[in-house]
Amino acid sequence: MSAGTALRQLKQAQAGLKKARQFMAQARQDPRLVPRVLDIGWESLVQAHRLMAEIPLAAADEAVLTQQLAVQRYATALLVRLRRLIRRGELGPDDPDDFGGDDEA
Repeated sequence: MSAGTALRQLKQAQAGLKKARQFMAQARQDPRLVPRVLDIGWESLVQAHRLMAEIPLAAADEAVLTQQLAVQRYATALLVRLRRLIRRGELGPDDPDDFGGDDEA
């Protein structure tokens, strides 16, 4: 796998995480969507980690490592929100630190 392919995979992983975040925002309007939000969020985390795990060390240049950090931060923020959702059973507004604007590499 080349560094370019690795970057494409990481961007794909981040796109999946962003879709889960968007769905989470929609679910704030309709609490009946909470179980579906959990399913979608969890599946996007699984997929993102799978894509990141497939990247070989040989493809890990500076750009790939930076993008991997961004995806990892984004995944962690989503995981925190899912954990809160399970604990409280509701979605609150995003905290400023959950999905920062620096998640793009």
